[in-house]
Amino acid sequence: MHQAQTLRHSGLRIEELTELSQLSVRQYRRPNGEVIALLVVAPSKTDRERVIPMSAELFHVIACIIRRLTDGRATVPLATRYDDYERITSDPQPFLFQRRIGQRVEVMTTGAIGTHLRNVCADIATTDPRFDGIHFRPHDFRRLFATELVNNGLPIHIGAALLGHLDLETTRGYVAVFNEDVTRHYQAHLQRRRALRPPEEYAPVTATEWAEFEAHFDKRKVELGGCGRPYATPCSHEHACIRCPMLHVDPKMLPRLDDIEINLIERRDRARTENWLGEIEGIDLTLSFLRSKRTEVQRRLQRQTDLGLPAVTVVSTTQG
Repeated sequence: MHQAQTLRHSGLRIEELTELSQLSVRQYRRPNGEVIALLVVAPSKTDRERVIPMSAELFHVIACIIRRLTDGRATVPLATRYDDYERITSDPQPFLFQRRIGQRVEVMTTGAIGTHLRNVCADIATTDPRFDGIHFRPHDFRRLFATELVNNGLPIHIGAALLGHLDLETTRGYVAVFNEDVTRHYQAHLQRRRALRPPEEYAPVTATEWAEFEAHFDKRKVELGGCGRPYATPCSHEHACIRCPMLHVDPKMLPRLDDIEINLIERRDRARTENWLGEIEGIDLTLSFLRSKRTEVQRRLQRQTDLGLPAVTVVSTTQG
């Protein structure tokens, strides 16, 4: 299923996918000798050509396609492509997504690719009921690609360049689409998944179970803030909270961090006087964790996110 894999790892539009050829694959050699594989995308909606670096996964997929097409040949066979928008047939080129129909070799149409995706979804559903009723469209992979880029920390303006968007708002729409239809589909998806689980998993919660659930969160409250360990799991760091990555420091406890730091420095000075080398190493490690957590809290305080919540006006009424 090379079409889906290419769409998933490149974020291409369906018409851009059909225009990929062996000539679209380029390489760039950096001054240090490192070679970066590039994919040249022909102009489409924006009338701009763009070049995107290929990930290892995308490079593997493209290499598999070329290997299959060049089996026993030196180059990819030439094929023609019919443009649905311009209503013209291109000159023969080494297109990657081609098929043979009788004596003709031509590029798969966008409709054929969409049909192929639907058939694959239906085939998977016959062996795995979790996929029953799920259908992927070519543009869904573009949204998945965009969402993964932004969620992994890539600046949104770079993501927009990779996707060929001229407007950042378009990219934002790709990674944050939660309208009524999406919510309804997600709820239906949950219902289908729940129907596959044993009924006893959804038995009513007893008073004892609920009390244990609340007690877990009460025990996660510590001096400096809250512990983020998963439910029903014990402390795996023997309550050494400063060193624990699960500790979420309450901003109100920043002065307490300063006090602990002063105490640790005094202990380290004493350890140096007494030549307690093992103690010095442990204190230095604790200090590094403490300062890292303090920096993170200060960074969070500087970030202010406008959630767009409406203002609530309290109207007082008096009865005469």
